[in-house]
Formats: sequence, C-alpha cells, structure tokens
Amino acid sequence: MAALTDALAAGRFAVTAELGPPREPDAEIVRAAARALHGTVDAVNVTDNQAATVKVSALAAASLLMGEGIEPILQITARDRNLMAIQGELLGAWALGVRTVLALSGDPLKVGPYEALATHVGDVDSLALTRLIAAMNEGRLAAGEPLQSPPSFVVAAAANPLVDPIDRLQAKIDAGAGLFQTNIVYDVERFAAWFAPFAEAGISERAPFLVGVTPPRSTRMLRHMHDNIPGVEVDDATFARMDGLEGDAAKTEGIAIAAELVRRLRDIPGVAGVHLMAPGWETEAVPRIVDAAALRPAATG
Repeated sequence: MAALTDALAAGRFAVTAELGPPREPDAEIVRAAARALHGTVDAVNVTDNQAATVKVSALAAASLLMGEGIEPILQITARDRNLMAIQGELLGAWALGVRTVLALSGDPLKVGPYEALATHVGDVDSLALTRLIAAMNEGRLAAGEPLQSPPSFVVAAAANPLVDPIDRLQAKIDAGAGLFQTNIVYDVERFAAWFAPFAEAGISERAPFLVGVTPPRSTRMLRHMHDNIPGVEVDDATFARMDGLEGDAAKTEGIAIAAELVRRLRDIPGVAGVHLMAPGWETEAVPRIVDAAALRPAATG
C-alpha cells in the first residue's frame, strides 16, 4: 500500500486528505469515512489528538483506514508522549503497516480543555522527532539499542508558507524529512513568491511539497484563519466571494474556491500535490473538490 509514494515517484500530482478521528470509540465512524474517501486521494492523514482534544488514537484510526484499502499518513506529536512511548508507537505503527509518518510538536494544551489537567511532555520537538525517526530507520533507538529489522518510514514534516525561512526547512530535510505538507494557502501569488526560492534551491526535489487547501465555509472562518494562524493570508477576492453566503450556498462556493486554488497551485513549478483539509465535513468536501478540480484520474492512477 504505497499509492502516495508511487504517485510522487511517477511525477503525478498527488492528493492527500486529512481525517480527524472521532471522540466516540466507534470503528464504523472511521470505516465509513474511509469508504467515502476511497478512490479520491492517494493517502489520508490521521490527526493525533488535534487541537489538544481527546480522540480515538491516530494509530487505531490508521489501522482501520488500511483495512478499507486507504494508505494512512500517521501524525505523531511529541506533546503527549515521552521518548519511550514515541518509539513504541512508531515500532507498532510499522508492524501494523504504516509507512509514512508526519512528525509534529502538537497543538499547545491551552487551545483545548486539558491545559490544567494534562502534562505537556515534550521530550523532543518536531525537528528532534524527525531525527529520532530517521535514526530508527537506520536501525537504532534513542538509547543506542540496535534494531535488527528497522523500519523504513517516509518522514513527513510541516511547512508554514510565508513564515518558514529556507534554513528551517533545510534543517528538517537534513534531519531526515522526505516530504512536506504545508499549512493552508489562499493567496497563491504570495505563496508562489515564498516558494520560488525553495524550488530554485532544489529543496522541493529532495522533499516534495503538498500544499494545504481548505474550502472556506464562511467569512467568519476566513477571518479567524487570517487573523490567528501565522502564515495564512486570505486575499480580498476570497473574502468577497464568501461575503453573505450561508449554508449550502457557502459550501458550494467554498468548494469552487478550493478547486480553483488546486488548479492554480498545480501550475507552480515544484509543487508536487495538494493536501485537502475540511475539518468536520471532509467526507463531503474532499470528493467534491477532487471532482471539481479534475484530480480523480491523478489520484487513482
């Protein structure tokens, strides 16, 4: 199960989506989402207690996705686990069939309900976590123990357009990252200007970039992202298109905006694909975006 790796190796425009596991311990919720996404994307990210809230474990959800024929990208954060637990989770993931992991620090506890209840562990940050996974790929654990049958993970890392300098992403590649997924992009012209030096330096050849795209559902949502998420710049035209829209009309326009973003991003030299994020309505939005942007042939091979 290596649809994403195969797509990137073949030079096809890759498509990934993001799935947040449910709070309820109901496997059928994940299986139903998998069936809705099957055949539309090359792989699906499984979030790890996203927004500092408790959900079904990412590894359990990833296993359920594989049971439905979908390649998972396992998000693993350093926030909730110590060094031993992280390594155990990774070894278990490889044993279950996970082949790509996204190394993250994790959302701060203050954004969820557990700030006064849980401990931010943080034995490593995202860069050190990337190094750790790379070392495991080479056959050694953090305390020096050898692995006779080491994993061979593709290590993905996050990139923040308009914010991350070239040195930061170069450091992630040097640590072992072989793939980047970016934060949300709306202003394609500004993204292209930020991205050009990375392509010119060959960074996008060493680690392909999948650019984050989110269909807006309201101007309020756009304003929140524009004002509160570093690197997310919403252009005036996008605000204007969503102004006054609600319900199904807002969804339809949001899908159209996302599909247009995908088509424009596809024309930027060095962009290897897109990462579609539609929290709360991914099973509806992702297939519609893929269809509207005519991505299905590339996604299914």
